[in-house]
Amino acid sequence: MDVGPGSAHDRASAGEDAEDLLVFVDRLAAAAQDEATTARAKEQIGRTVRAGSTPPGLRRLAEALAASVAEVPPAQRHPVDDPTSVVAAMRGTALVVLDEAGPSAVAAAVSALVADGRRVVVTAETDAELDAVRSDMATGRTVDALPDVPHGELRELRRLLATSTAAARARAGQDLPPADALPPVDDVRRLSRQAVQAGRPDDAGTVVPALLSRVEPDRREAVTSIARCVTVRLDALGTRRQSPWEWELLGHLIHTRHRAVFDRTHEDVAQAATIAHQRRDAPPVSFLGPLPADAVDLLCNYYEFLESGGRARAYFRPSAQRDVQPVLRRIRVADREPVTAPDVLRVLDHMELTERLGRIVAGCAEMGVPAPRGPLDLAPLAERLALVGAAARSVGSLRHDVLFLAADSPLSVPDVDSAARVSAAILDYEEHGSAAEAAHKLDTMADRLAERAAGTVTAPEHHQAVAALRRRDADAYEQAVDALGAARRELRDEVRRTTLLGRLRATAPALAAAWDELHEHDSGAYGLACFVRSQTLLGALPAPDSADVVVVLGAAQLGVERLLLTAVAPRMIAVVAPDDQPEGSPSLLSVLQRASALLIQGRPAEPSPAGRVVQFHPGGRAGAVSAVGQAGA
Repeated sequence: MDVGPGSAHDRASAGEDAEDLLVFVDRLAAAAQDEATTARAKEQIGRTVRAGSTPPGLRRLAEALAASVAEVPPAQRHPVDDPTSVVAAMRGTALVVLDEAGPSAVAAAVSALVADGRRVVVTAETDAELDAVRSDMATGRTVDALPDVPHGELRELRRLLATSTAAARARAGQDLPPADALPPVDDVRRLSRQAVQAGRPDDAGTVVPALLSRVEPDRREAVTSIARCVTVRLDALGTRRQSPWEWELLGHLIHTRHRAVFDRTHEDVAQAATIAHQRRDAPPVSFLGPLPADAVDLLCNYYEFLESGGRARAYFRPSAQRDVQPVLRRIRVADREPVTAPDVLRVLDHMELTERLGRIVAGCAEMGVPAPRGPLDLAPLAERLALVGAAARSVGSLRHDVLFLAADSPLSVPDVDSAARVSAAILDYEEHGSAAEAAHKLDTMADRLAERAAGTVTAPEHHQAVAALRRRDADAYEQAVDALGAARRELRDEVRRTTLLGRLRATAPALAAAWDELHEHDSGAYGLACFVRSQTLLGALPAPDSADVVVVLGAAQLGVERLLLTAVAPRMIAVVAPDDQPEGSPSLLSVLQRASALLIQGRPAEPSPAGRVVQFHPGGRAGAVSAVGQAGA
């Protein structure tokens, strides 16, 4: 019988297509003698494959058979004295033939796999074969059926058991405060710093809270509002490096130096910026010579004459036109003499802008402010001067209010830096209060947190958090909060472990008890061995990911259809008993030979002079006990 990949089924044997893989399953089941059991197994495999969950053991068998006929170099042959153990073999290959292995050797191999944390299903055609192996194994982790627990929960339980510690188990019964019941670390750090501050007697951070605590609420609110304005206005100026002249001018203004020049220059800049903006698209104005001293008055009279309905004449000119004519001859608006009212107004605006620019340059020089280089610089300069003026007014108000906070107030605001510090201290007090108030808030936090521990089993981290609040130790409090977070995770895992262990105990009490005891000495051995007859196993295949290894006893006498057992687990070990002769081909062993299954051969070593025989050791090397080769080599 040809169960391997043929030319029409290369894709099926490689497991590349679900429907073709089902054809491969049909070919395995074709030689079944127990047609009812095999049919049920084939039906279950079909449902699993069509659901998109291909059994990995079956897929690996198909891939191995495909590789056996592909034009690729053959697999590396192992020397017969290679000491590869069963456990190591299962970590590197999916198909193994354990040759010349009696019940004791098989029991030792299964025990080694269980100790490695594997879920092993041992199957045979008869109960006698199963009992012979099971009798040589320690009880506790052997079961008659796989636990009736979802494999996802069982995997989670094994992880929780492996990571469980004595400290985590001690969490049972503890009442840990939730994360939202703990004061924020940043708030505790800020209050702790404020509660223990001890500045100089004239330090703003110390004096301001003491003064404000004695002020009426309305007055305190007014001072706070001014401090808020100062902070906003100073922030709007930018840093000293970004705006050096603004900060220097502000320092002069709060002491009333350059005040008159500043006000005049600020007004000129604002007016000039408005004119420049309004006339940005107007034609240019040029002068052909110097104008008389009364040129502006003459132009104004002529503009009023034109606006009132007068007209320019070539003969019998009115007096306003005759008087301004010498001035107009020296002015050009876009290469023409200004004779219309709009042109005359454009000339007047230009002359006003020129006059204001002259005053602006002089004022900037007196105040130490960079002068504008042209009309385009006027708007930015006006904006910066407005910011400086607003900041000066706010700082002046703060200086006045701070001076009269109390009759014996030692606080003063001599410069801009002092104003910034005092404003920050006022706002900090508004938000957090004084040192005494900060200490009171911390004590209140500690009392509320301590109340949650009353009448319950309290975690030590809970006590540490309360003590840190009372000591004003923000670092210790942060460590306690982090420790409480870890404790909550431990408690959550412990509750989950107990719940899942209870579910396992309901279906496999001996296994649950054995696993529960393992954490004391071996946290990685949460395996099990399930002993079940082949007919029962094929009649009701376990769910995917329920087992890691399937061990098939009496493999020499089994037919091809028993290869459907590869659907039970990702890895298969076919056991051939000593002196057990394989049936003729095709058989389970012949297909495994074709799939290049790894052969681990247990055979007695050469007898010593004393007649001592070294037995096969499945868990590791024992002298020249085991020979390892390739099935079919």
